[in-house]
Amino acid sequence: MKEKRKRQEIKRKANEEMEYYVEGSAVRKLEPVVPRKDTGGREAEVSKTNRMIRKNRERALSMNLPYLVMLSVAMVAVLVLCANYISMQSRLTSTIKQTQKNESKLEKLKNENDSMENMIATYVDLDYIHDVATNKLGMIYARKNQVITYEKTESEYVRQFEDIPQ
Repeated sequence: MKEKRKRQEIKRKANEEMEYYVEGSAVRKLEPVVPRKDTGGREAEVSKTNRMIRKNRERALSMNLPYLVMLSVAMVAVLVLCANYISMQSRLTSTIKQTQKNESKLEKLKNENDSMENMIATYVDLDYIHDVATNKLGMIYARKNQVITYEKTESEYVRQFEDIPQ
């Protein structure tokens, strides 16, 4: 009877893994392997950490209103800073170009001024000036008694405080 019962149990537990064991002589008997569960708390810890990790992931992936507001403010601030930087860079570039144009214009005007001075200096004819001054304007040379010389005490300049004596 016992054997029948054992056979029936073996048939019922056909899906479970079976393990042989030896009792006494070389006769082998089948006994189902009982799956051992580690109840040392390790599994509970793993499931607890898994739950915590899952919650942290959900929290990190969720976007609540204050987070969105702060993110929007930060993005707007970065956008304003970038636009301001580009604007300042463009103004600086245009100012440098304008300065270069003005410097080249100044150099051109200085060259023209120097050439005009040289041209005027070459056209100055002292004989012509003397002729116009004496004939058209009535200039005459001063006589010796009309020239008065002063003795200077200071070498830089002369100050006139009174009328020139006659």
